[in-house]
Amino acid sequence: MDLPPHLHSTRNLLMRSLPAHGQEQAPPMPAGLADDLLARFAPKSVVIARPVSLFGKARTFLATPGFGLAATAVVLLGIGVPMLSGPSRQETFRGANLAGAASEGPGICFVGRNAALQSAIEKSGSFEISAFRSASNRETALALSGSKVVVDFTTDTITAYDAEGNEVHSAKIPDQEVRVAGAVADAVSRL
Repeated sequence: MDLPPHLHSTRNLLMRSLPAHGQEQAPPMPAGLADDLLARFAPKSVVIARPVSLFGKARTFLATPGFGLAATAVVLLGIGVPMLSGPSRQETFRGANLAGAASEGPGICFVGRNAALQSAIEKSGSFEISAFRSASNRETALALSGSKVVVDFTTDTITAYDAEGNEVHSAKIPDQEVRVAGAVADAVSRL
């Protein structure tokens, strides 16, 4: 057998060990040794690369650690920069700008007294605290400037008025306390 030059020393070692034992004393060759040696020292076959699809390229790109780090950085910057910059002049948290809130949004004016329903509206969390006002009668409530919702407990009505004083919406106060805040919110949404 022709062997590559780097295996000549191995061949010589094997050839010298065989005459020392003689043919009767030489151990038998294990089954499959020749096949294993030929497979081990056979020349490697060349693998031809197939073209990679666009999906394969995208999958490989998304699997890289660099993409994960870049995505994490983008998310952190997207969350962190707005938090560090603070709110803009137009943004205020509920109740933070008490003086300006009454002039910006519609007021909610209570005429008459019904402690349970008034408390349900105030505690609903749907309205600015600064929007609530009280009036002794309907004429006093209508004299308030800006758009407003008048909750009149004497006539059991909820009426919405625009900034010019025109009636936009009117509804009866619901009998159930849990529905009252929703009825007032509906009137506010029509302004």
